Amino acid sequence: MADGLTADEIAAHFSAMDDSVSLINATIADDTDAIAADLDGAAGVKLMITRNTDHLEIQAAKDWYSESSLSKTVYTNAVTAGKAYVAA
Repeated sequence: MADGLTADEIAAHFSAMDDSVSLINATIADDTDAIAADLDGAAGVKLMITRNTDHLEIQAAKDWYSESSLSKTVYTNAVTAGKAYVAA
């Protein structure tokens, strides 16, 4: 297996990436004051989005990611959307 990881470990990494995608997409779709209040305002929300886009980019640089036959579109789209959100 890539990077010396088992299939289960790789699946766990993809699951964590899926969580980041869900969080990014849900936050962008529901940009409410309640989210901002929980994360110390808009700056906190942007920091959370940045952490999750960074996570996706770090994982995308791994061999197991590039060697996987899974579609990567959902991850690249989340990174693009997250970076646009932070830049706005």
